[in-house]
Amino acid sequence: MGGRLEHLSGKGLDVLIVGGGVIGSSIAYHLLKDGLDGTVGILERDPTYEFATTPRSAGGVRQQFSAEINIRIALFSLERFEQFDQEMEVDGEPAHAEFRQRGYLFLADERNWEALRRQHKIQRALGACVELLEPSEVLEIVPDLKPEGLLGASWGPKAGYTDPYGVLQGYLRKARSLGARFIQAEAMELLRRGSRIVGVKSKEGQVLEAGCVVLAAGAWSGDLAATAGLEIPVEPHPRMAYCFDPARKFDYDLPLVIDPEDLYFRHETGKQILTGKSRQERPGYRFEWDRDFFMTEIWPALYRWVPAFECLKLLRGWAGLYEMCTWDRNGLLGKYPGLEGFFLATGFSGHGLQQAPAVGQGLSELIRTGGYQSLDLSPLNVSRIFTGERILEEGVV
Repeated sequence: MGGRLEHLSGKGLDVLIVGGGVIGSSIAYHLLKDGLDGTVGILERDPTYEFATTPRSAGGVRQQFSAEINIRIALFSLERFEQFDQEMEVDGEPAHAEFRQRGYLFLADERNWEALRRQHKIQRALGACVELLEPSEVLEIVPDLKPEGLLGASWGPKAGYTDPYGVLQGYLRKARSLGARFIQAEAMELLRRGSRIVGVKSKEGQVLEAGCVVLAAGAWSGDLAATAGLEIPVEPHPRMAYCFDPARKFDYDLPLVIDPEDLYFRHETGKQILTGKSRQERPGYRFEWDRDFFMTEIWPALYRWVPAFECLKLLRGWAGLYEMCTWDRNGLLGKYPGLEGFFLATGFSGHGLQQAPAVGQGLSELIRTGGYQSLDLSPLNVSRIFTGERILEEGVV
């Protein structure tokens, strides 16, 4: 946790961040780094992060999105990830995000080639480092790929993947070194007085109040908001991941590869392979992984693309939660309309880790100064769920 946890007390804070995942910890770090004159607390129920979303993610960092706001966020965040370990240094000890810029490779067949070509024009116009590849060029990157049916690919050479737990710990440790308080308790209720959210009540019935409350509770945000009579369209959607050992080890490093049906795979520690695929799931807080799904759906798809994966040993699996924004599958940010002192940073629908640097910087500016300065994040404002606006993002995996 980057330091000892404090237990909930009745002492007031200037800013209380509900949720100690990568988004909440990034906001805390940026507030203090940017010179907030006040106290910042992060409320986290589980110091082990056993079932938290961040450590269970695939850790991808990319620029290949279709919506302008997400591309701009990706450009900003990529630069920060490139310097992350040094930026989060404490007492001469760097962080250990282990950002590996091995690239992102979106494979294309007749189903998605035109969409990738259309997205590429937008990405390049905004300055993203993304290329369209011919099948022969794809095979230069992944020689073991079977080219049958392949029309090309979208290639992000500066993209890659991190150690999600290392990113989380980097933010937490740095925030604590700057004076953030880490408070171990489970928030059960948002406290509302008239037109203001004033704090939270814990599972044990204790109260913590603050001048400003930021809801960054990930998949739990929707249920927590409901305790104050607020409806935000965020649900917990289970996602599974698997790690296997291929019979034949590749003598090159895999990028993060995604096929037209959202199957992904990449190298993990020791030449093992991390893989997963989205499937329709009913919402819920479920953390059981399904071995049969790997055997019947993922494995056959893997060796269709990479025949060498026909022989493998499944090592382990796990399930985590997407904080799915059911409105439009994009993050909900900013001041909640009609309420004083209440901000949202939730609903990132699988993109929270890679958007955390930009979101942390933006929320810091919004809370301290009343507006965005480094990057305009207003397209993600939560007010859009009341005005009927939606952001179309085709790149949700």
